[in-house]
Amino acid sequence: MIGTALLVCALASGLAATGLLLRGYLRRDDSYDAAVTPLIAVNAVSLTLSLAYLTYLFVVTDYTIAYVYDNTADYIPLLYRVTGVYAGNEGSVLLWAALAAVVALWAALLRGFETPNGKLVQAITVGVVTYFAGMLVVDSPFTPLGEALPEMGSGAVPLDGTGLNPLLIDPYMAIHPPMMFVAYGLLTMPFAIGVTHFVSTLRGDGGVFGAWIGSITRWVRISWLFLTTAIVLGSLWSYRVLGWGGIWAWDPVETAVLIPWIFLTATLHAVINYRSQSTYATLAPAMTSATLALIVYATAIVRSGVFRSVHSFANDGIGSALLILLAATLVLGVGLPLGYWLVREPAESSAGTKRWLTRSNVLHLAVLGIGLLGFISVWGLTFPVLSNYTTGVEVELTSMYYNLWSYAILVAILLTLGFYMDYDVEGRRRALASLGVFGAATVVAALIAPSATWTLAETNPGDVMFYRLLGSASVLSIVPPAAYVCLTVIKRALELIPGSPNRHFQLKQTGITMVHVGLVLLVVSVSFSYLFVTESSVIIDNAEREAALEAPPVHDVPESAYAVEVTDYDEYQRPASPDIENVALSVGQVTDRGRSIHETVQPVYGTVTQVNRGPEATIVQLDGSPIWIGIVGEGHETVEVSEGQRLVGVGYVMWDYLPETPQTDAVVVAEPGNVGPTTDPPASIDQTRVLGSSVGLTVYEGGERIANGDAGQERYVQQSDMEVRDVFVDRGVAHDTYVIAAVDDGTASLTVRRIPLMNLMRISALTLLSGMALVLLFDPAYGLVPRFSYRSRGVEASSD
Repeated sequence: MIGTALLVCALASGLAATGLLLRGYLRRDDSYDAAVTPLIAVNAVSLTLSLAYLTYLFVVTDYTIAYVYDNTADYIPLLYRVTGVYAGNEGSVLLWAALAAVVALWAALLRGFETPNGKLVQAITVGVVTYFAGMLVVDSPFTPLGEALPEMGSGAVPLDGTGLNPLLIDPYMAIHPPMMFVAYGLLTMPFAIGVTHFVSTLRGDGGVFGAWIGSITRWVRISWLFLTTAIVLGSLWSYRVLGWGGIWAWDPVETAVLIPWIFLTATLHAVINYRSQSTYATLAPAMTSATLALIVYATAIVRSGVFRSVHSFANDGIGSALLILLAATLVLGVGLPLGYWLVREPAESSAGTKRWLTRSNVLHLAVLGIGLLGFISVWGLTFPVLSNYTTGVEVELTSMYYNLWSYAILVAILLTLGFYMDYDVEGRRRALASLGVFGAATVVAALIAPSATWTLAETNPGDVMFYRLLGSASVLSIVPPAAYVCLTVIKRALELIPGSPNRHFQLKQTGITMVHVGLVLLVVSVSFSYLFVTESSVIIDNAEREAALEAPPVHDVPESAYAVEVTDYDEYQRPASPDIENVALSVGQVTDRGRSIHETVQPVYGTVTQVNRGPEATIVQLDGSPIWIGIVGEGHETVEVSEGQRLVGVGYVMWDYLPETPQTDAVVVAEPGNVGPTTDPPASIDQTRVLGSSVGLTVYEGGERIANGDAGQERYVQQSDMEVRDVFVDRGVAHDTYVIAAVDDGTASLTVRRIPLMNLMRISALTLLSGMALVLLFDPAYGLVPRFSYRSRGVEASSD
């Protein structure tokens, strides 16, 4: 098997490269350095080819492979066949491993490993990739179907697959996972550098973080950009596919992906402020090395099936391998820095007096605040699991927990960030005055709630005091901190940008401004959008009949400014024009597969050329061949079969079933209900995969027509009747009009939502991503675009 051979090759080359690198590091020996780079290249090429080969198997729908059979089907368009590659555990790990292997190869070619510490960095990076390769060899995406499902027979080749999770059949889901795994793969290198830094320091060799700071900064920024893009795409997917009418619902898997993003944001600020003698001398390497553990933790949640979630890509368990990797990354990425901090971190001198309120300390406080924000999500996911395992009591932390705790910390972070930016421009005294003004405005705004809709949460008398106090606060309390950050960020940009002749520095500062303003506007728009969604419903009893009218009636949606008109009605199935040849074997295919399908259940079709009726069975010859269908059981004599008829039957393929009849090689033994003409096949081989229904709608608001579109649902009949909504969204300037339809037997039940500030969310996300792209490209010190050799008066080295 090609795929398995490639995985074994990746494992062997990875083990060899890792072993040689560790030997070279421990013995300070360069003897085998020349062999290492080719081995890393073989490892990366093998995994990349494995991924490409698996993708090919999905494109051609090779159902001899169990993983392909489980995650795609013929009716699925080509784009979503490719999506099936990473819809399960094995494909996801292969994608991650291939990307991480390319990163390792890139670093080996770019930086080399001449120094002992360089060897350790590469050994850890390639070691992680090799571990993934080992996981894939043990639990391979290339396992033959007969091995995975022996009950189907060693030679059984289904003519169609089980199908992809219907929720993943969406353009956003085709892009979201690769973006996320690119970020995960890129962060393997910073993890290795962070671990090496502490190992080197503990061994007395001095740290390596400063020597690698440029590479680390670029890796982290690129990872942040890809991970942010992945979260944005995932949010748009949930908005469009799930029918929530919102981009976030604190679903466990949503929260799991958010955790590494929050921590990566804090890590990014620590890294760009790293100085060998600063507060971040230990914190920046520690946070860098800890990021991979959080990523593995998030992946375990998504892939383990521990949490019930509509976002889960797989529910067959992640296995012990990923848990071992989690333990290893925790020990190396968290335990090692913590141990160094406890044992070796030098205590600060108490001689002299130091001002505690400095720019460095304020930024430090903001970074710790971001870390605390991430801990809220970590604890929200971990506590229910711990409670269940330790006490047997299932505990659920609702969205109130996440919303209120995150909100309180977020407000504090915004005020701290605004103070930091103001301090940078105005100085300590004036910045403190501004902080006092905006802090007081925040408290006052929290008391202004024109109605209960404006409060952060509905609380009960039995709730804890924190929930009751914060839940009764007004959402207006987010406005003063948000305005504070926007004003100070823009003021700082206007101070720094015009004064620098360095164009790259100007572009970097513009990007920093865009990132912070975009993030603040996103927080504000999300806060207000969720609280002010309005919803109304209307039932149209005769939607099918109204769609056929020349002038269908317009239905007012109660308690709203909306009205709807049915312009079309459609019920459909997929595949639209089924062909029995897609799901049944021909006589020639039965002959070719031979005894490998003996005693397995197979659908077989052909033209009837002879009919023999007996008291116990009716025997039907197909295509004049030695392949027959034997109709057995009560009622066999009533089955209408005639010569020249195209017939299909589903039953056990039995070779040498009638040895006394020389012209018979195999008989498909079938019950009467499993035999029928190809034009009306039996229910056991019904090809219908999707039953859909939709209504075409014209939507009016305030008497004015605003949009036309379709809404409905699809039911996947062979996948536990899972139902997916097809929502209709009209993107207005100030708000979206969002229509969900339940269509059944000519009746349409419509829910119309008015969702404010969605365009502001979209613009904010785009601003955020564009800003980080500018920083990544044009940072004078670490940007990807080469800069002029001219340096202005050192100002380009300023941090944010």
